[in-house]
Amino acid sequence: MGESALYHARHCLSMCESENIGDFDLAFAHEAMARAYQVLGDETQKQVHLKEALAAAETIAKQENKDYLLSELQSIFDRQ
Repeated sequence: MGESALYHARHCLSMCESENIGDFDLAFAHEAMARAYQVLGDETQKQVHLKEALAAAETIAKQENKDYLLSELQSIFDRQ
C-alpha cells in the first residue's frame, strides 16, 4: 500500500514543516517518506529522504531517541 503510505508520510512531513516541528518528529517524518518510496520502488526519492532523516538525526536532543531513529534507518539500509 505504497500510495497510502506516501500520503500519510507527506502529511506528517508537511505538518512538521508548517509548524516548525523538528527533532525526533521531523526525522521520523523523513523516515516514513523513505519507507513509502521504498515500497513504491523509487530509489532516488528514498535516498533523498534517508539523507534528510540522517541530517535531522543530528538535531535530536535525547540520545536514546537518536539511537532509536538510527536503528530504524538501519532496517531500511538492510533491505537494500
